[in-house]
Amino acid sequence: MKLFAACAVAGLIVSLASATLAHDENKAAQPGEKIERSLAVDPAVTVTLCVASGTLQVHGWEKNEVRVRSTDAGQIDFRRIEKAEKTKDTSKPPTRVDVMVLDQKMGARQRLDCQALASIEMDVPAGATVQAQTRDGDITIAGVAGAYAGSQNGDITIERATKLVEAGSVGGSISLQNSSGRVFLNSAGGGIEVSNVRPASDEDTFEVGTVSGDIQLDHVSIPRVIAKTVNGTVTMSGSLAKSGNYAFNNVTGDVVLELPHDASFQLNAKVSEKHAIVSDFNLKYINEPSAPAPPVVKPKAVTEAKPPKPPVIKTQPMPRTGPVVAPIVVEKPTISVPYVLRRVTAICGTGDATISVASFGGTIRLKKI
Repeated sequence: MKLFAACAVAGLIVSLASATLAHDENKAAQPGEKIERSLAVDPAVTVTLCVASGTLQVHGWEKNEVRVRSTDAGQIDFRRIEKAEKTKDTSKPPTRVDVMVLDQKMGARQRLDCQALASIEMDVPAGATVQAQTRDGDITIAGVAGAYAGSQNGDITIERATKLVEAGSVGGSISLQNSSGRVFLNSAGGGIEVSNVRPASDEDTFEVGTVSGDIQLDHVSIPRVIAKTVNGTVTMSGSLAKSGNYAFNNVTGDVVLELPHDASFQLNAKVSEKHAIVSDFNLKYINEPSAPAPPVVKPKAVTEAKPPKPPVIKTQPMPRTGPVVAPIVVEKPTISVPYVLRRVTAICGTGDATISVASFGGTIRLKKI
C-alpha cells in the first residue's frame, strides 16, 4: 500500500509539472510527453549527439551541465566515455559524453546507435566541443568552443563558435556567423554563407567548397583563405589581411572580389581566353603572355569535350555501437577543363596580400567598396 501511495503522489507531481524530468532510465516517454535529462560535466566537455532524422538545436550556456530535452524521443540517456576505462573516476565530471536517444515508436527494442527519429534541444557549457549529426534535418549550434556538424538533407547554421568549426551537408546550405578559429565547410548541393569570422590563433586556416552552390564571404579576416566551387559564384567582400594569402577556384562561374578602395595586393590569375578580368582598381600588369594557339588536328580526330564527372559523395555511416560523429565529406570531383587559359600577374598598391584566382568558365571582377 505504501508503494502504491508513493507512486500515486509521484504521478500527480509529474502531471502538474510543465517539464518532465526523466529520472527512470528504463521508462519510455508517452507520445507528446516532454522528456528532459541533465548531467554535470567538465567545462571543456566533448558532447556527441546523433539521430537518424530530426532537428538538432544546441546552445552554449554558463552552467557546467549538459541538459537535453525532447517532446518526441522515447528515451534519453548519457554514456560517459573515458580514454582509459581502468582510470575511470565517476566522482569527477566527465570530459566526454555521448547523448543516446531512443525512438518513441521503437521503445526499448531499439539499440542506442543513432537510429532515433526525434528532434532534440540541448544546452552545453560555453567551452564545450559539440559533434552533431542527423541524416534528415537541420542543425543549429550557437555559443560553443568547437562545432562539428553533418547533415545529408538539411541546413546547418553555426554562430559564435570560438575555436573551430567543421561542417558538411550533401543537400543543404551552410551558414557561419560571428565566429573565430579554424574553419572547414563543404556542401554538395547547397550554398555557403560566412560573415564576421576572425582567427583565434596564428595557425588558423579557412577553407570552404561546394559542388553546385554559391559561396558568399563577408568580412573574413583569417589570413589564409581557400574557396572552391564547380558550379557557382564565389563572392568575397571586406578588407584583406596584411600578408594574407587568398585562393579562389571556380570552373563555370564568376569570381567577384569586393575590396576597400585602398586595398593592396598581387593578383595571380588564370582565366579562360573567352572571359575577362574586370577591375575598378589600377592594376600594374607584370606579365600577360598571349594564349598559346590551340593544336591543329584533323577533323576525324576532333572529339567533343566530355562534361565533368559527377561528384562522388561519401558520408560517415551510422555507427553500430554509439554516435561516433564525423562531418560529411564531399569528395572532390574529377574535372576535365576543355578551355585554353591565359595567365595574368598584376600588382595593386604595394602588393601586401596575395590573391590567386583560377576561373575556367567565368569572369574575374574586382570591385571597390
